[in-house]
Amino acid sequence: MKKHLLIAGNNCKSLLVLKKTFEAFENEFAVETAGDFKSLLGLVRQKTPDVILLDYTKMDPEAIAIAGLIKQHRLTKGIPVIMTTDFTSSKNIQKAIDAGIIDFIRRPVERSELLIKIKTVIKHSHLLQENIQQSDKLRKLSLVADRSDNSIIIYDVNGKVEWVNDAFEKIYGYRPGCGQNPSTPDLAGSEEKLLNALSKCREESKWVAYEHCLTGKDGEKKWIHTSLTPVLNESGKIENFIAVETEITKLKLAETRLKKQNNELIKLSVNLEQTNKKLAEQRQEIQEQNKEIERQKKTSDNLLLNLFPYEIAEQLKVKGTATPKHYRIVSVMFTDFVGFSELTEITPVHELIKELNIYFESFDEIIKRHFIEKIKTIGDSYMCAGGIPLRNRSNPIDTVLAAMEIQNFVNSLNTQKSKSGIPLWRIRIGIHTGEVIAGVIGKQKMAYDIWGKTVNTASQMESNGETGKINISESTYNQIKEFFDCTYRGKISVKHQSPVDMYFVEGLKPKYSADQNGFKPNNAFKKILTEY
Repeated sequence: MKKHLLIAGNNCKSLLVLKKTFEAFENEFAVETAGDFKSLLGLVRQKTPDVILLDYTKMDPEAIAIAGLIKQHRLTKGIPVIMTTDFTSSKNIQKAIDAGIIDFIRRPVERSELLIKIKTVIKHSHLLQENIQQSDKLRKLSLVADRSDNSIIIYDVNGKVEWVNDAFEKIYGYRPGCGQNPSTPDLAGSEEKLLNALSKCREESKWVAYEHCLTGKDGEKKWIHTSLTPVLNESGKIENFIAVETEITKLKLAETRLKKQNNELIKLSVNLEQTNKKLAEQRQEIQEQNKEIERQKKTSDNLLLNLFPYEIAEQLKVKGTATPKHYRIVSVMFTDFVGFSELTEITPVHELIKELNIYFESFDEIIKRHFIEKIKTIGDSYMCAGGIPLRNRSNPIDTVLAAMEIQNFVNSLNTQKSKSGIPLWRIRIGIHTGEVIAGVIGKQKMAYDIWGKTVNTASQMESNGETGKINISESTYNQIKEFFDCTYRGKISVKHQSPVDMYFVEGLKPKYSADQNGFKPNNAFKKILTEY
């Protein structure tokens, strides 16, 4: 917090020079200037300064008179005053001190000396105010001292007894006479500690506490706690000491009992140390077991998540079963590699399986990005579905986008293979949208699966498609036709159903495509998709 400094004097130029001196300390001081006593009072009314600096060319009667007015006026008498002065007579200095000046700074003014003295005066003033307030409180407390159960002693500035209350006699068994020295036998047992406390109070102007033990006339020991406080006058000088004493014999006896009990507890703790060590070892074993259990649980959870969707896995963990659910709009996709049997004749089986795994892992990543659930693989056939287990309206679009990405991935690999003369893997993709039942049945080798005519129709879409094409049913076409260019290719007969119209997906419509091939959605399409 900034300290407020008020500079007053009769020389405007000198005032400005002094004010400028404090510009380097603007974070510490707020400085105001006044040319006469009236202006000074006006500034004091606005903000009480921490210190007033009187700046006069010479210490003449005018300067001393202004100092006197400051120390006499009700608004300014409590504010410390420093004066800058040229060399002058000791007589003038004494007059200035009598008028209320507490310090002087010789001209020419050294900035460092000025700063140090101002800070010292402010600190001393604050400390003085605190001590004065404390002294006032102590005076008020003395009014009720006679009724206190504590012994209260007032010493003079030399440490001699001035007054004691009735409680003193209850504790000590006698009442000391006024003017006694604390080192007399009347205060036997506390002389040295009291003298040390008085000395410390004088040095630091702060209260001091200590304890001492007395032996009464009956030979019984008493413990006394003493709090010795200096009482300051308005000039900040000590005029009295007040000692408040409380008998704490019962407290000391309780402390002795507690020490005895603590010693017994220490003995017990030694015996318990080995037990605690064994318990710590057992606790460590339990923690290791818990870690292993947690590791196994994590492994089990990861296995469940690999086998089932998250929602189904949670149901199985909590209930042990997952009830199959009906879904009205689900898009089922099948993929199949054309001529896979012929590949087995020219490619070692282990290499074939390794490469098939590369394809299927990539398919897994693609459908995951489009919120599609993998159902299973059957040989070289891959089956997945959008819209389960979490229902969504966008699953026909999501599934077609995933199919296009799968198609593009396979085509990219074939481009690389053709350059190296490696046999190409060609794919057919079929999609149908409709109702399914999805869930887990059985107890052995459980798997998440879907059932219904939609599954069979999706399989027919794949088997009646063409290599390198995405073949979709009319129901899927009706859901995506606003966004994709499609080519009608006729009807097929499906067992237990009416003939189904089929369409090839050619790609995204130009206004929704970010590339010429119609494979990559643009921002306009992505924004529409987020509204589904």
